[in-house]
Amino acid sequence: MHPRPPRRLLTLSRLALPWLAAILAFPLSAAPAYVTIGTGALNGVYYPTGGAICRLLNENSGQHGVHCTVQSTSGSLANLADLAKGEVQLALVQSDVLYHAVHGTGPFTGQAPDETLRSLFRLHQESLTLLASATSNINTLADIEGKRVDLGAPDSGDRVTSRALLEAMGWQESSFAPPPAAAPGNRLEGLCNGTLDAALLVAGHPNQGIGDLTGRCKARLIPIEGEQIDRLLKQYPYYQRSRIGANLYPGQTGGVNTFAVTAELVAEASLPEETVRTVRDVLTSNLKQFTRLHPALTTLTPESMQAGAMIPLHPGMQDAPPAPTLAPESLTPSGEATTAASAAVPTGEPQAPSPEGSPATAHEQAAGATLPAASGATGTDPDAAKVLEGAAVGQAPLTDGNLASPSAAQGTGQEAPPALPAVPSSAEAAPATPTLASPASGAAISPEHNAPAQ
Repeated sequence: MHPRPPRRLLTLSRLALPWLAAILAFPLSAAPAYVTIGTGALNGVYYPTGGAICRLLNENSGQHGVHCTVQSTSGSLANLADLAKGEVQLALVQSDVLYHAVHGTGPFTGQAPDETLRSLFRLHQESLTLLASATSNINTLADIEGKRVDLGAPDSGDRVTSRALLEAMGWQESSFAPPPAAAPGNRLEGLCNGTLDAALLVAGHPNQGIGDLTGRCKARLIPIEGEQIDRLLKQYPYYQRSRIGANLYPGQTGGVNTFAVTAELVAEASLPEETVRTVRDVLTSNLKQFTRLHPALTTLTPESMQAGAMIPLHPGMQDAPPAPTLAPESLTPSGEATTAASAAVPTGEPQAPSPEGSPATAHEQAAGATLPAASGATGTDPDAAKVLEGAAVGQAPLTDGNLASPSAAQGTGQEAPPALPAVPSSAEAAPATPTLASPASGAAISPEHNAPAQ
């Protein structure tokens, strides 16, 4: 004879079993994913670009489960190091640095080629920018030889691209007078106090740090052009011809020729495909909104964002996003096919041609966002200002590339973005458009990340 189970136990089991079955049936893939994007200096373009990606992801994180934070870093090389250590899951890296990493050349000489990197998107151009002080009497690229020139911080992306320029020109680092010692995070202040004649840096435009130097210190942009540059562009496919648009900075009334790298969004091959697929789908379906979050992004198209063949695509990028559903009235009676690609291309504002009549570059097409000359002025584009809203920024137990406990973003993609407070600098300066925000309290940002480089 078996004892009868207590009536209360039977009642509890009837109530609990359905809940237990539902929990066991819940898919493991629905667990939230947390990604941190390694970017660059607060007053550069990488940081607001990462913030724009995080904002779009966090707006609907309750649906797709991916939560995003943005991390300020010292740039491309630091981002690759953090990516390898697992401290960030996505990284913005300039194309020449990425090439060297996967071939074991340049700053990676002596290291094995990195075979774990995978590509997601190619983003905006970043021009090698030559700034000369107001008193330097530098008017052409050749004039910098023998002068006090800052070539970029050691082990920085600026230095990698500057060395390529020196090689093309037949110069050595010894061809220049030693620049003065600079405080961390303030290496270009010599352009203002007379201790530095010129500086080279890789930057997307418009750039808040360059706006400070051209407005407060009357620094000038010098063209980087000539036969040597033409040969450089033919030799290295990861460089592109570029033109910094007119009227982006105080006193800069004409376009400036130079060459550029591209900002590449990369990840480790081990990043789950589902996470990458979510990033892909969010960016492609909200591309028009994404391009409005910073002037440097305005000319991005689905075609221009296709990653090159430098490294393999991440598997999460390799299946095409679903085509939009067509309503019956949208089908053409003649049976002509409507491609998903044409439906996905955002409608942008018309772009002005370059002054010389040649097709405008990405930088010239963004020239409508002029940096104000007056100190304390704010940007005129409200959509470009809301870069980091919804990008949860904070610090968790990891170091440098920390994951925060992200909160759900407020608002929708249709909101007009409010202006952001200016990034504090060593002196009061004219901020670039858009005015970039300091991250929320608790962000893991080291003090040396305030140079205007990426």
